[in-house]
Amino acid sequence: MSGEAGEAGTTPTPPAPGPRAPYEPPRQSVRGQLLDAVVVLALIFVTLFATTYISGSEDETQAQARPLAELPLTPGERTQYQKMIDTGVADLPTISAGVEANQPSADKYDIDVLALLGTVVLLALYLGFVYRVSFREYREVIEEKFGPGPTGGRS
Repeated sequence: MSGEAGEAGTTPTPPAPGPRAPYEPPRQSVRGQLLDAVVVLALIFVTLFATTYISGSEDETQAQARPLAELPLTPGERTQYQKMIDTGVADLPTISAGVEANQPSADKYDIDVLALLGTVVLLALYLGFVYRVSFREYREVIEEKFGPGPTGGRS
């Protein structure tokens, strides 16, 4: 009786190693793929629309176009800009706005601390979400490929 497999204190023998069936990942339905594509396109559209709307509303405050003689330019730049105006490549308001935007100032690159912190928090939340979902899917793939771990499943 000491050699029986069901006796207490003995461990069952593992199955003989043999060829495993090739891994077949779970398949996503066409509906799921279309939903994923629509969600990604909607997010891209919202992002681009919001960026354009916000930057467009800030650009509406334009100064009056000044003549080339009044702009802080070198003689060579003034000659080049005059040639661009004469050939129709650019107009005076565009050149004037470009020169004004290129002038140094103390508040040229204002950083809104609250917006920066909001961006950092949003990025951290997004990366945490991606990490959590990826880790969960990674564990599922490992369990499908190699079976449950020594703890008998998810930890």
